[in-house]
Amino acid sequence: MAALATDPDLLAALAAIVGPAHVATDEGARGLASSDLFVWPEQVLAEAVVRPGSTDEVAAVARLLAERRRAIVPRGAGMSYTGAVVPTSPAIVLDLARLDRIDVHAADLYAVVGAGCSWARLAEALQPHGLRPAQINPISGAVSTVGGTAAQNIPGGSDGFIGATVVLADGTIARTGAGARAGAAPFWRYHGPDLTGLFLGDCGAFGVKTELVLRLVPERPAAMASFGFQTAEDMLAALVAIQTRGLVSRALAMDPLKNRDAKKMDTAEAVKTIGAVVAKAASVGQAIRDVAQMARGRSALDDVPWSLHLTAEAGTEAAAEAQIALARAVCLPKAREIEPVVPKALRAKPYSIRGFVGPDGERWVPVHGVLPLSRAQACFGALRAAIGAADPELDRAGISVSYLVSSAGAYVTIEPMFYWRDALDPIHMQHLSERNRTRFGGAAPNEAARTLIRRLRRDLVAVMDAHDAVHAQIGRFYDFANVMDTGSRNLVERIKAALDPEGRMNPGSLGL
Repeated sequence: MAALATDPDLLAALAAIVGPAHVATDEGARGLASSDLFVWPEQVLAEAVVRPGSTDEVAAVARLLAERRRAIVPRGAGMSYTGAVVPTSPAIVLDLARLDRIDVHAADLYAVVGAGCSWARLAEALQPHGLRPAQINPISGAVSTVGGTAAQNIPGGSDGFIGATVVLADGTIARTGAGARAGAAPFWRYHGPDLTGLFLGDCGAFGVKTELVLRLVPERPAAMASFGFQTAEDMLAALVAIQTRGLVSRALAMDPLKNRDAKKMDTAEAVKTIGAVVAKAASVGQAIRDVAQMARGRSALDDVPWSLHLTAEAGTEAAAEAQIALARAVCLPKAREIEPVVPKALRAKPYSIRGFVGPDGERWVPVHGVLPLSRAQACFGALRAAIGAADPELDRAGISVSYLVSSAGAYVTIEPMFYWRDALDPIHMQHLSERNRTRFGGAAPNEAARTLIRRLRRDLVAVMDAHDAVHAQIGRFYDFANVMDTGSRNLVERIKAALDPEGRMNPGSLGL
């Protein structure tokens, strides 16, 4: 396969489809489009970056690249940490950022959204309608895209996606859900076999998603509470009991390190968060109380080993408060109640990428497992034991470990997170403020820490999988095909062969 830089005919043909301004071949653009939030030794620089502006342009590019037998890597914001959008063999990267159209159908509770649209931009469009996506979406939604979430999946599932427009490897355009009928309203996911599900969590292995249809739900009243626990075991037991009874819509738990980090918010970010909380308040008096509560709550995290933050939603505020009262009864025998600053801030300002580096500019990378409720306690203990056994190595390498535990349903996500001093990459620098680029941009590469973290992440996945964990954002990191039973693996391979017989669509993702 010839290097694309030496193939001016192909570059010209791509430019004829998307416009010369939307084909990039400079090393900076190719490097940024070939990376995510971790460092992958097997990374290969993209041959070129193509930025199509419509489904038809994506299809035309796919047909052209099929004729030239070029591999395709579709990309959203690149906020992955599993190599999902990192080419490991020569490929053209399709940057889908220009596909950001939003078409809201409020009366039928759905929206058709371009794959390159950020979750924050979608939230702004839905706010005047009093609606939000039913789909769980990532905190990184300030930049993370709707298409990226559909491709990568997210803990809690992808049930909020009810249809998709997908371009296959040969340029065929396919629509799933009710929208598959010519001219029909795509208001429903299920019409015959669930073809939408085929393309959710596929990491781009089966096709390029250009539009997603999202179920919408009304914004509902909410009540919040936070609790401090002395032990992880007591915290997790309370969380599992609460979710077993279905008492809250969202639960988030933080360890002592994460509690401290939650307070290290720079002034500009703090002002934005307070402003968002005030804007959510029902009255001036409530706004004043909320600001005072935030000030008290920041200090309340000082002496809390483990904190649990709960949000309940219901048809009325009284009903939401009643749900929180039931959750409070579960927590209080082993906990003390603290100010609910964290859940209030998350509800008022749900999107941020502040955490994609540490509070002092450290590199960050997590590993996660989604556990059955009954296995979460044993898995958490095994993870902490495995990390504890590596403490001497972690100390020598200057690596700290924090834990985030969360749930929005009948599961528990456990997410150990590594922080260490290291050089930041272009994707970090792109999203940092000017002040933080100056503060954090001068660190030297730390290959010793990266090597240790690569090993420990693999070790922790093995621990999780021994407790029946599943994973979102499989990418090129979590094992998928090799842990399936023979029949299921054969089915996945046959689907891949039917949709992408030459293996050109994000080769290597899902282990295919």
